[in-house]
Amino acid sequence: MTSKKAYVIGTNVSNSLSPMIFKYWFDKYNVLGEYEYIEIKENNFHKEIKTILKDDNLCGLNITIPFKEKIIPHLTKISSHAKKIMAVNCVTTKKGLMFGKNTDWLGFYNALTDFKKTSKQSEIKMKNNIGIVLGYGGSGKAVVYALNHMGFKTIKVFNRTFEKIKNINKETNNWLSTSKTTITPYIIKDLLKHTLTADLIVNTIPTNIMEGFKHKGKNTIGVDIVYKPKNGTGFLNSFFSPNRMQGLNMLVHQAAPCFEEWFGVEPEIDSSLFSFLYKNGKI
Repeated sequence: MTSKKAYVIGTNVSNSLSPMIFKYWFDKYNVLGEYEYIEIKENNFHKEIKTILKDDNLCGLNITIPFKEKIIPHLTKISSHAKKIMAVNCVTTKKGLMFGKNTDWLGFYNALTDFKKTSKQSEIKMKNNIGIVLGYGGSGKAVVYALNHMGFKTIKVFNRTFEKIKNINKETNNWLSTSKTTITPYIIKDLLKHTLTADLIVNTIPTNIMEGFKHKGKNTIGVDIVYKPKNGTGFLNSFFSPNRMQGLNMLVHQAAPCFEEWFGVEPEIDSSLFSFLYKNGKI
């Protein structure tokens, strides 16, 4: 029997932990499958992705930086969530058709819910209902979308350049869960004026532009979706240790629905998986 193939696609994915996550699940559930990485240079993406999608044994792709928006024209159909976020990280191929989803938003939603439960942070009340997101690429959009679904009334998005986010209200207006929710754009240099009232601050920017960032809010949860090294970009260093959620949580939770869709098994996300990744993933 020919095994199904899946890949993670990006410009810098040779150090991705996704192949290790899938290997753990292949072994645990005795699933015959392959999952590897393919690095593509940005200017070659449209040419190379067409070749990859023609592989008869391909069952799926995970799409990462910087192709979550660029993959969309190559797909037959995208889910309603992906259409609203305008970013795809999960592609499923069936009979020559390509279907795109966004599991990043669900991965963040489930990871944060699980974090609060297992770290006893459920007692922390979102007193101000304010969430802050740093960066507005594919992952940033998914996090904003998730915060909206989690009921945050105020979402502040900070970006290095204002040009990219100046029209954020028009982009998000069609999927706000309530008319009382506001999403407001800011330039990153103004961040410190807003952090003390935030219940949650999420960094989605892959480089350490926040060096020297100091946060004094005792109850604010900090999240860095960058998962390698273990401390991510260093953004979490100024948060109280019980309130730090590291990026590996989101990575695992966004991978689970992809594995289930491609290989027909709903994987359990347990402590053994995280121990395996920390031990073998050089993080």
